[in-house]
Amino acid sequence: MVKKLLLSIAVLGLGFVGGFLGAKLASPQGDIELLREDLDSLTDHVAAVKKALASLEGLPDEFASLKEAVASLEEDVGRLKEKTAAQQPASTTAPATSAAGLKIAYVDLQGLLDEIFAPKASALEAHSAKLDDLSRAYQEEKIDKDTYTKELLKLQVEGLKFQVDWSLALLRKLKASFGEISGVLQEVEDKLRPLEDQVKALEEKAGAGVPESELQDFFSQYQQLQLIFQQLEQLLSQTLTSMLAKIAGEVAAEEGIALVVQRKDVLYVDPSQVIDLSAEVKERAPEFFGR
Repeated sequence: MVKKLLLSIAVLGLGFVGGFLGAKLASPQGDIELLREDLDSLTDHVAAVKKALASLEGLPDEFASLKEAVASLEEDVGRLKEKTAAQQPASTTAPATSAAGLKIAYVDLQGLLDEIFAPKASALEAHSAKLDDLSRAYQEEKIDKDTYTKELLKLQVEGLKFQVDWSLALLRKLKASFGEISGVLQEVEDKLRPLEDQVKALEEKAGAGVPESELQDFFSQYQQLQLIFQQLEQLLSQTLTSMLAKIAGEVAAEEGIALVVQRKDVLYVDPSQVIDLSAEVKERAPEFFGR
């Protein structure tokens, strides 16, 4: 177990941000485990990796490079927040009268995200309905167990493939639009590419029929791939939020707006006094809104 842990951390340290593209494990299972560690660290803002490093102070010096990789990634993720903070007024406790004449705005980032992800949510809802129909048919004994199992596997892999295609398409849009972290996103895409072949292999197995003796292995691989792409989606959602916030900052700077806040953090808004920048932000990122 210790050997496996050290191997995982060593491969991660070889280039979490820089040179992990050359790292290869001997089996597909190894690739999945390694990528899961990559995405866990990204999605959790590398907190888990830091905690692991704190407990491994006695390991050889070659693991020190992992600390640098983690620090580099954290710097990339936090760069936009630092820029945004630098644009805010020096004091947030000034009397209300001192704000007279200042232009204040808000952006509904969550609403924009929901709109971007709406087609995916709609497709998954339709897919869930198919699964419910299949389960109902089996419970009502309209189909036998073998037919149910085969159709279930096909539907599950169909849902996974949609999730993979959606996530990768969004990643590539972000890579093209959000140049500040395009290098990190490119590395993630390169690491994910081999897993597309594994999803395709699962699809072929499901179509041909999986023997009962192989069902456990099939579901195990399916669940791990599903988890990876769920974590990828969380990372992309965070990155997309940062990109939209960056656009909002650009709009605010151009229009002389002194303060921009998120709509979800505001209890009350007077439309006659506070500007809604959501439409302008959306207009500057049409590729994410199906236009």
